[in-house]
Amino acid sequence: MLFYLIVLTLCSALGCARGDDDDAIGRDTGGGMRDSGMDAGDTGGGGVDTGGGVDTGVDTGGGVDTGPTDTGMAGPCDGVADGTSCDADGDGCTMDQCRRGMCVIGGAVDCGTGPCAPSCVSTGAMTHMCVGDTSPQCLVEGACVAALTTEPDNACGVCDPARDANGWSNRDGACDDGDRCTSGDTCADRGCVGTPTRDAFEPNEDIGGAHNLGSVSDGDSYPAGTATASLFPTGDADVFVFNDSDDFGSFIFPKAELFNIPSGSNYDLCAVIRCESSYREHSCTMGSVETVMGMPACCSRAGSNADEAVRINHDCSGSDDSADIFLVVSKVSGEPTCDDYRLRYGDD
Repeated sequence: MLFYLIVLTLCSALGCARGDDDDAIGRDTGGGMRDSGMDAGDTGGGGVDTGGGVDTGVDTGGGVDTGPTDTGMAGPCDGVADGTSCDADGDGCTMDQCRRGMCVIGGAVDCGTGPCAPSCVSTGAMTHMCVGDTSPQCLVEGACVAALTTEPDNACGVCDPARDANGWSNRDGACDDGDRCTSGDTCADRGCVGTPTRDAFEPNEDIGGAHNLGSVSDGDSYPAGTATASLFPTGDADVFVFNDSDDFGSFIFPKAELFNIPSGSNYDLCAVIRCESSYREHSCTMGSVETVMGMPACCSRAGSNADEAVRINHDCSGSDDSADIFLVVSKVSGEPTCDDYRLRYGDD
């Protein structure tokens, strides 16, 4: 009996329970041991255990403030105008500026333009120096040359960085192409280009554009005149015309001679007949009978730069053999030259 009382007393103190016989406050109504388990507590209800246990939970619902800590120090752009210089990257070769209270990395420092421009070297967070030649230059074949430098062996080439910083540019203005057969030489596309020197009778490349030498009579002495001209540039041909009048009491024999032909050149001479009435026939007392430009002619085709000569014996319809005589000077071979030849003409 005494043992039972001792056990009962201990169970009351320790909270013993017997099965489901506990009452609402945890007392054992059936004489068993009271539940000694510890309640882990409610972490969402303020930490108060409504079940009689001990609440060990921590309320995390309040959160932790992770925002920036106010140090009380002003930034480099606080209270300053936009565009004010500042340092955003520690590089003196960038032009950092304030924008809406923040220091923003800017563009690169301008040390000049072009492939030969100096390079920027940072000497501090907001300082720099441009290293290299700051004068305008051109990069030509891997080397930098100063502006206005003339291209070697070409007077028409010049360094002009404003037009081309990576090569030579054309030098505007006069030049000398070294050719005595040109005039008004001017630089174009880095080359010296001149205008071919042409004789005073140009243009006279065909019968339609023949230069008129005037009129002669079969009673006049030979020669009636001499023309000095040239076959230049390449492709040039010269055509002259004179009228040979068949006057009473004389015999008509149109004649022409080509001489002083430039050395190394081969020129031909043809005399073409156009009767004032109509053509009947002709022969050549000098030269050979040919047809030139669809018309009867006498031609002289000696080799090299030998003199050429033609003399015509023609017959037109009726009693009047008056005719226009076209003299055609053409080049057979030789280098282009503006050297003069001479042409005598008249009636012999």
